[in-house]
Amino acid sequence: MRRVRYRKSGVKVALAYPSTYSVAMSSAVYHVLYFKLQDEGFYVERFTADRGPRGVEEGTPLSHFDYVVATVHYELDYINLTKLLIEAGVEPWARARERPKVVVGGPPVTANPEPLADLADLIVLGELEAVWDKVVQYLATGDRVEGAGMYYPADGPYEVAVAYAKDVEEADYRRLPEPEAAFSLSVELARGCPFSCLFCMESYIAKPYRPRGWEKALEEAELLYKRYGVRPSLVALTANAHPGFKELLSEAARRWVPLSLPSLRAELLDDEALELVAKLGQKTLTIAPETSERLRKALGKEVSDADVLKVAKRAGELGMKLKMYLMVGLPCEREKDLEAVKALVKEAARYAKLYLSVNPFIPKPQTPLQYHPMEEPQALEEKIESIREVHRGEFSSYDPRLAAIQAAIALGGRDVSRHIVESASSDKPMAYWRRLLKAGALSYVFRPREEPLPWSHVKGFYAAEELRQRYRRYVEAACGSVS
Repeated sequence: MRRVRYRKSGVKVALAYPSTYSVAMSSAVYHVLYFKLQDEGFYVERFTADRGPRGVEEGTPLSHFDYVVATVHYELDYINLTKLLIEAGVEPWARARERPKVVVGGPPVTANPEPLADLADLIVLGELEAVWDKVVQYLATGDRVEGAGMYYPADGPYEVAVAYAKDVEEADYRRLPEPEAAFSLSVELARGCPFSCLFCMESYIAKPYRPRGWEKALEEAELLYKRYGVRPSLVALTANAHPGFKELLSEAARRWVPLSLPSLRAELLDDEALELVAKLGQKTLTIAPETSERLRKALGKEVSDADVLKVAKRAGELGMKLKMYLMVGLPCEREKDLEAVKALVKEAARYAKLYLSVNPFIPKPQTPLQYHPMEEPQALEEKIESIREVHRGEFSSYDPRLAAIQAAIALGGRDVSRHIVESASSDKPMAYWRRLLKAGALSYVFRPREEPLPWSHVKGFYAAEELRQRYRRYVEAACGSVS
């Protein structure tokens, strides 16, 4: 595809990914947007947090564009997006800005758009396919276009529905392969998840579960591999829940198409599946037991310790490293849960080379656990350290204070915008947030939450009462009482 040339009279779109260039070029939707926007006749240049306020393609200043279209996947990147605007000399507050207009989308803003509400002109709630024509019309004309997924925060919080795509079969094979990309080229295998683990925001906002035809996904992966020589990565919240998972792996092995696989559900991995994974050249198998078997089941993960150990044993026999994601600070977590996790870690390490990633529970909007307080960082640090002490192999963790700051943005209302702008205006944004945390300004993160919530006007797949009922059932199962 030829790039659309710069024309003074044409509509110019700055496509922003407010993280590093390597992470941006690992995002499938960023590639898709780059090409699809040009298909519509817009002039497009890419911008990332680390490349600064001039476009990657021609070095055009961001302030010269008509629109900034940003896709965001991590709440702390709201700060990077705002910093990018400020560095470009663009007014961050929407009410005081004439141009460029700022359009933002992505999972965290779909769940709760309010932290960016005073900074964006349009916030897209939901999936790209379901809103594309409306977004294109808005960009082409500058006129307000109504409908599900189109939220204009200048009007104040008003009821708006999240937009869902009915069909996710269509593929776009165009990519901008970069050797410095943090991850491999992505191929979507399924949208959403057939499970509903109570902490998982994406499984709640991306309903219903829509698996793509495995043949279509493999065709896309094979084409990308042949075209770019890069091992494609399958993308799905639960890849091995796909009804054609084994068929896909078997056919990929037959055609010599190497695939990189995401985290898999342990209880769905039998010997045949594990052998196929190894046959495709996967060096590390990733699973997410999260916590003790007791809490795991209350969360909606019907994964037993026996399932985990069976996978560990077979992974070791097949020469694969086992990566396990664990979580601490979950609601109703007790000392016996931590002891059970440590016992599981020690036992799994007997069978396979083990890499642990231990992270704090962060309550997220649009999930049943959105009502529950987050645990204090000091207690979380102690729990992470207690698990680290029983494992001598590879180990990583997410800083609990950073997690609390992320939660403060994820769970915040419009008042959070002020902190986003002030931190983005400072030389050390995270130091600014750490001072807020220390001063108690983010204490709402550590308290229970009640309706109405800052995002109560966003109507997702599940009604608020359904989320509340699921939360009550969890508390009853995990704590023995209902709060």
